Amino acid sequence: MARMIGSLLLLGGLRLVAGDVCPDDVEVDLCDTNPEQFSGSTGMTPNLSLLLLVLALAQPGRAKSWALLLPAVVLPSMVAGLTCGDVKDFYKTNQCCGSATKELGTYPGAPTCPYNFQKPACSMAGPQTPRDLTTGAMGDRTPKAITLTDTQANSLPLVNVHFHYGAEHKSDAYSDGTDSQTYDSSRRLATTGTVRPGWMCTTSSLNSTQLQAYTFQYCKGQVEVGKSYEIHYVHSSAGMDANETDDVNADNLADGLGGAANGRGLLNPMIVVQAQIFQIVNGAATVDDMLHGWTVVGHTDSVMYSGSTTGTSHDNSVCSPYAISWHVDKACHQVSPESFDNLCKQMKETYGMDGDLYPHGSRILVDKQHVVQSQYVVPLQ
Repeated sequence: MARMIGSLLLLGGLRLVAGDVCPDDVEVDLCDTNPEQFSGSTGMTPNLSLLLLVLALAQPGRAKSWALLLPAVVLPSMVAGLTCGDVKDFYKTNQCCGSATKELGTYPGAPTCPYNFQKPACSMAGPQTPRDLTTGAMGDRTPKAITLTDTQANSLPLVNVHFHYGAEHKSDAYSDGTDSQTYDSSRRLATTGTVRPGWMCTTSSLNSTQLQAYTFQYCKGQVEVGKSYEIHYVHSSAGMDANETDDVNADNLADGLGGAANGRGLLNPMIVVQAQIFQIVNGAATVDDMLHGWTVVGHTDSVMYSGSTTGTSHDNSVCSPYAISWHVDKACHQVSPESFDNLCKQMKETYGMDGDLYPHGSRILVDKQHVVQSQYVVPLQ
């Protein structure tokens, strides 16, 4: 009986939070390794507070859980005081991340964690991302999924835009690994709030004026002049709007990657990520609409291949189970700090994307045995 009641409560809570704005993608937003993300983002909805209540009921002895839930249960008007960061802390405290069978309670029939965070070993997963795109880089895997073209990608709604600190991919134009090597060698001593950097465009030709610090008004965290960022423009069939007056590829942007996968009855959505690398330089080009930078800036030196989702929760041992079409611009584009800050302004003021104003950490470059063979990395069509 206890198991049945726990399961019913859990399922009911999950049904109510389906499609909610926080968290968008539990795997990314609750179990990633970026401690800054969502630390002060939008307040939680009553539905998500109910999910927390369902989880805490499995552990009535946890005072912290009850203290967290009390405002949502006793004073619904205080629900806005709970943030996505609170949910994230709750999941980590209860060791839900990385475990598909962790029980939330000790009594017989206690429900397990409501989501399966178990990641497959790389030997059991499909081809991974990020891939080395430098001249002569090799890979061993054969893709099992087709790669969608540029035309097909642009017929799908843009559901998310976010950026990584440094490039996750590596090309001849962005191959400076100094920052990532320093971070990896001292990662256990890294201060709270730092995210893993990726590959950088060279700064050897930049002068002190071009590298002068800039105070960002909208972008948060490690957004700095001289550094490079890989912006991901995520398109997905799961983001198709029910509004019949909208175009089929109308923007439907939100924080996180939930919009790429939550679907409207779609079990296997078509997902394309367009990746473009920007180095922030004083006096560089002004781009008024970096929210659509892939189209506005152009991408004449781009390739396409089949890979996976990225992020620092994956490495060369634990891999992503998802198949994603990737379009990657191999050029390094310089852009003014004002342009990059305006991107964050657009994200915040137009779409309320507070959680993605911080750079995400960059996944370590995937070994060749886990990425597609070079014959499957072709010029963008």
